[in-house]
Amino acid sequence: MRELTEKTLALAKHKGADFADLRIVVGEGTAIEVQDGRADKISTATSHGGGLRVLVDGAWGFAPTNNISPGELAQCVEEAVAMARAASGDVTEPGVVAEVEPVEAQVKAKYRVDPRGVPLADRVAATFELEQRARQQDLTRIVNTRASYADGIGQMYLGNTFGTYIEYESVRCSLRLMVITQEDGIRQWAAEHKANACGYELVQDIDPEQFADQTAQQALELLAGAAPPAGKFEVIIDPQICGLLVHEAFGHNCEADAVWSGNSILEGKVGQQVVAEQVSIVDDPTLPDTNGSFEYDHEGVRAQRHVLVADGILQGYLHNLETAARFGVPPNGAARAMGHMYSPLVRMSNTFIEPRDASREEMIADIKHGLYLKGGNWGYVFTARGQFTCNVQQAYAIENGQLGQLYRNVNISGLTLETLQQITAVGNDLEFRAGGTCGKDGQGVPVDTGGPHLRIREVVVGGQQGLIGQ
Repeated sequence: MRELTEKTLALAKHKGADFADLRIVVGEGTAIEVQDGRADKISTATSHGGGLRVLVDGAWGFAPTNNISPGELAQCVEEAVAMARAASGDVTEPGVVAEVEPVEAQVKAKYRVDPRGVPLADRVAATFELEQRARQQDLTRIVNTRASYADGIGQMYLGNTFGTYIEYESVRCSLRLMVITQEDGIRQWAAEHKANACGYELVQDIDPEQFADQTAQQALELLAGAAPPAGKFEVIIDPQICGLLVHEAFGHNCEADAVWSGNSILEGKVGQQVVAEQVSIVDDPTLPDTNGSFEYDHEGVRAQRHVLVADGILQGYLHNLETAARFGVPPNGAARAMGHMYSPLVRMSNTFIEPRDASREEMIADIKHGLYLKGGNWGYVFTARGQFTCNVQQAYAIENGQLGQLYRNVNISGLTLETLQQITAVGNDLEFRAGGTCGKDGQGVPVDTGGPHLRIREVVVGGQQGLIGQ
């Protein structure tokens, strides 16, 4: 692959490219879905291809292919260069890249059990077991159960005209379970998921009671939940919602391509206090055993810990080679692509609020009238306006320091910076419970989010129809 990569890049230079990079990807994977006691989908797939990117006369060209033969890659060079030249006359902001020292590296995946070595029948049986275990918690009120499993293993070969050449190996595995309940016209749902850059040990290490039984019980308990109150409340959010909030509401605003295009509320705010003083926000792809981790990004820049906010002060943004050059800062390894058919974008990795010294119990005891919010699986953010909405799976009333009534169908919303400036306590616990895929511009990449419990002085709380219905 190295010889093929270097010949293709040399041809791109010969054709006039000021910069070029090539990613060749080879992989295979399995997906299993079980629903209501039957196998809904079982599939295996292989993929291979390459994506060539060139910068010519200030314009970008990109040509992907599913055929990685020398002739096909040479054709990609012709197409990418022609595309860039055709666009160069209309470019108002010429493309640039920050120069970096060339890197040569081999990245080996870390895993204990290769999924390919586990018989497909065993992987299907394990998925069936979790789905069945959840369904049997209540055969009357549980009306739908869905369990899914996926694994993938692959290699990527990256080279660029700076002289970088990296061979990556990756292994991933994930599990997801959803339980839907119904009683007296009320439908509720609960979900659990786990994903990581690891092998089949992810399945072997799952606690079935926590993963299946507790998920089903949560969906059942929500049937008895009351309709939520609406208004502004003092709240405590758990680590899962903390991670959802910091990723969706704040993290996307730290991606430098959004800042450069004028779609971030953090534009021009480096060095300013943007959130409460006790809040520090980090994006760290170097964390071990975390879903968003990697050693080199997809432009060949070594991964590094990104301190986005320190004690409330904005420190900087996440960059790829182009935004780093535009902002006049060193690249910090935050570029990733979903596959060879896409160009790398600025992306988060493992994004979280650092813990402090408050305990969950102390936070609850200090609230006379408020809400404890627990669990969340999705959120939405309008980065340019600084608005967010986050789903909440469970909400409990807090009255005089005691947990009380359970509420269902809850969400929280507000202005990002205003909400984060009203954080009054940061917990001493740190959890990552939202490993999954983040979507941006049609691309999904592995990420993780987390944090400690937080107490927030005032948040807009309301009801919502959710994914299933009331």
